[in-house]
Amino acid sequence: MSVKKKFLIFFIYLIGAIYALEFLSLIFLKKNISLTKISIDQIRKQKSKLIENFDDRKDFYAFSEEKKKNNQISPSFKFSTEVLYLSDFDGKIKQFLDNKINSNQKIPFRGPLNKLSLGDNEAGKREIIVNDKYGFKNRNEIYNNDIDIMILGDSFAEGLPFNNSDDIAGKIMSKSNYNTANFGVKGTGPFISLAITKEYASRFKPKNVFYLFYEGNDLRDMMFEEKTFLKKYLNDNYSQNLFDSNESVSDFLKEYESIFYEILQSKINDEKILNDNFITKKIPFKEQLKDFLELNTLKELLLTSSVFYKKKHNVNYKYFDEIMLKMKNEIKKWDGNFYFVYLPSWTRYNNKYSIANYFQKSKIKKIVEDRNIVFVDIDNYFKSNNVNNLEIFIFGIYGHYTKSGYELIAEKFINIVSNKP
Repeated sequence: MSVKKKFLIFFIYLIGAIYALEFLSLIFLKKNISLTKISIDQIRKQKSKLIENFDDRKDFYAFSEEKKKNNQISPSFKFSTEVLYLSDFDGKIKQFLDNKINSNQKIPFRGPLNKLSLGDNEAGKREIIVNDKYGFKNRNEIYNNDIDIMILGDSFAEGLPFNNSDDIAGKIMSKSNYNTANFGVKGTGPFISLAITKEYASRFKPKNVFYLFYEGNDLRDMMFEEKTFLKKYLNDNYSQNLFDSNESVSDFLKEYESIFYEILQSKINDEKILNDNFITKKIPFKEQLKDFLELNTLKELLLTSSVFYKKKHNVNYKYFDEIMLKMKNEIKKWDGNFYFVYLPSWTRYNNKYSIANYFQKSKIKKIVEDRNIVFVDIDNYFKSNNVNNLEIFIFGIYGHYTKSGYELIAEKFINIVSNKP
């Protein structure tokens, strides 16, 4: 038998073996929820019907209605490309931001200042959020004393969708005497947390800084942020001096608010169209066949990029390493303790088995520990409390942790700063 023929036979056997593995994975490694059969929005809609008085109003319509009841409520601002893109209409917000950035004006990370804002309805109720004099989710009373704990990160740090009492910072203060500041910003990645460390943490000098890293999308968000002015924070001497620039920040947020009201009715109209055209998801057989031929199940088992972010968002881990080092060195200047907190994603628990999950966490952990930063593994902590499952998420679907999930993390942080096991 010729070499060419042997190679052809080997190739055929190899292809057959790969597709056999795909088939076996599909049968025996079934996900808890298969999103090829039903969408997250459909599941949420089904579960919301079982809850009395579930607030299913869309964001802009809900804001308009609640503003009529409480004039103290103002539009929330988060410097997140994803959040601002979803809030935009006809490119008005993008143009506003581009003009500010191109003219080197100060760009805040969160707002409003000293006002109330409206929370998300992920859990079926829109709660009122109190924002402090710097625009973050705190009450101003925390600044009367030294900050014991500062929490950085994205929406999990911010504590969506709950109010000030039920986020991690609120839970810590209700369970201990540790004065805790919440500087989380929805939809953001590591660059924003570095920026907040330099702009605000360096002024308050908290004894303990917990940076919450969500494995689901923080690396993707980092690559979005890398394309903005936030990359300048890698320079040791770069700062906007936001701490002492409340007047400039206030002016920025007033301009943003005027644009928000300008596009509000158009966004409400868009929401109505989307709601009226809600489509029940049915995946045709040809789509399922396409997924099989593309080996999607094996990819999600083996490839990190298939689990946590799409291929087009290629991650440069050098940025992540540099950001962690900069944060550590900044916090070291006032002898603060820096903790890196690894948060497990819904995908980790929906995919019963995944080598990609293991390698993702291992890679991040190595980068962090190689910089002598304390690695706090919330995935292992959830396992030790037998809550490493979908029920730690609201309605058991993709989104944020339940109140009990945030409470568990708060207890973990209390134990860490109290030097308890």
